Amino acid sequence: MREWMKALVGEISSWPDVTSHEHRFGGTEFRVGEREIGHIHSFGIVDIPFTVRLRDALIRAGRAKQHHWLPDSGWTTVSVSQHECENARDLLRLSYLRIRRKSPNAAIAQQAQAELERCRLEPEVLEAAGVAAGAAAEA
Repeated sequence: MREWMKALVGEISSWPDVTSHEHRFGGTEFRVGEREIGHIHSFGIVDIPFTVRLRDALIRAGRAKQHHWLPDSGWTTVSVSQHECENARDLLRLSYLRIRRKSPNAAIAQQAQAELERCRLEPEVLEAAGVAAGAAAEA
């Protein structure tokens, strides 16, 4: 695995409550509890699960493509290189925060929602993610 990929894996693995596992098709899978936030293949592709609505917004914004094997699902595919890690990291963070926002721990859920409202993503993406447009614009 390339050094920049190791750095990305290390960062994602360091987020609270994230565990990393070997992915069944090669690479590293990240989970919060039993829910997968995404996985990185060693050949430079990141796959991230979203709703179909959010996936479509990400595609229109140019941030992701339909999943290479499951194009009719909400899964997205992001090609990553040394100079394009930020988008993959941002989308993995979006997936992570969407899970944390549903935490039974109110403090964790509120913190995730507050971070989502500060995200610098396209308004259509934030709306599809269920982030109030007004809250995101105020941040």
